[in-house]
Amino acid sequence: MTKHLIYGLPALLLWGCADTSDRYRDMHHLEMPPELPIEHTHSQPALSQDDLKPKTSPLANLIDFRDDSTQPKLTLKTRPDRAWEMVMVALKICNIAVLDKNREENRIQVRYDPDTDGEEEGVLDAIFNNDYAEADYTITLKEDSLGMLVNVVLSKPDQIEDGEDGSAKLVRLLHKTIDKKIINREENKSED
Repeated sequence: MTKHLIYGLPALLLWGCADTSDRYRDMHHLEMPPELPIEHTHSQPALSQDDLKPKTSPLANLIDFRDDSTQPKLTLKTRPDRAWEMVMVALKICNIAVLDKNREENRIQVRYDPDTDGEEEGVLDAIFNNDYAEADYTITLKEDSLGMLVNVVLSKPDQIEDGEDGSAKLVRLLHKTIDKKIINREENKSED
């Protein structure tokens, strides 16, 4: 008897649920919502020339650059880890050799020739454009009131003759690369 209950009760339950007889498809007794006319209260303004111009990157406010006659000042208005990555990517884009880096001290040591501006130089450029000597520079990232201040100094100032320091050129190159190739990269694609 229990065997019949064990098998019969679930079978009876399944058989009772199997009869749908279109009771879920029949919707004639449901009330239909009224049809409302679509009213356009706002007219679409014509696009002006300003609307068609490419917008600046939303990241454009991440950089603050002040260039004076002696030493330019580059500030990245972002978190320390993001500023570190931006500087490292800019160095890679410019093909500047990274000799040493210390993430805890936010210090990067690079070898840079200010005559090349971070680009590959040809034989004629190497002969005629040799105002600066290749030297080692130390880039440090310090927290400032605006963000992360990028500071560049010579690693060994006694090795440079006549005080030809290319640290200002390196800061300008980092600014140009971060601004044009990292932050505003959408605009560069449209120019190419």
